[in-house]
Amino acid sequence: MERVLFIIIVIISGCFFPLSIYAQTSFSLGGFETNPSAPLEMTSDKLTISQSDGSARFEGNVVVGQGNIRIAAELVIVRYSEAGEIDQLSARGGVTVVTNKESAEADTAEYSLKNRTLVMNGNVMLSQGQILMSSESLQINLNTGAAIVQGQVRTILSTGSN
Repeated sequence: MERVLFIIIVIISGCFFPLSIYAQTSFSLGGFETNPSAPLEMTSDKLTISQSDGSARFEGNVVVGQGNIRIAAELVIVRYSEAGEIDQLSARGGVTVVTNKESAEADTAEYSLKNRTLVMNGNVMLSQGQILMSSESLQINLNTGAAIVQGQVRTILSTGSN
């Protein structure tokens, strides 16, 4: 009897005093597919080009578009490959990524055109249809749409009657 009472107390305690647990889930984000050959369009309040490291720094109200994907942030740093092609975008400050089907927000984002990946970190909020999800990290393979969401994953599934 004491053992059953102990188990019930542990279960109830777990419901009312959740522990900080690391969580991870995987699913598909097909709306984040991009066309790698589509032109990259960028707008900002200020552009600074560095000859020393071959980067471009877009600051203030930055909007990046490629195909059906849009990235908005306060700062985006563009890094180039040895061949002079755009290799990676690093976004900081109120990052929002939007497609026709999904949207996500985070503190930072790394968009690798070479590896076709999008990694968002810090206070991630993802919306896909009637699914809302928050976490610390979101990694998307843009070739397959496969995604990994990690760190304090919280999911809200709307039942349609709300």
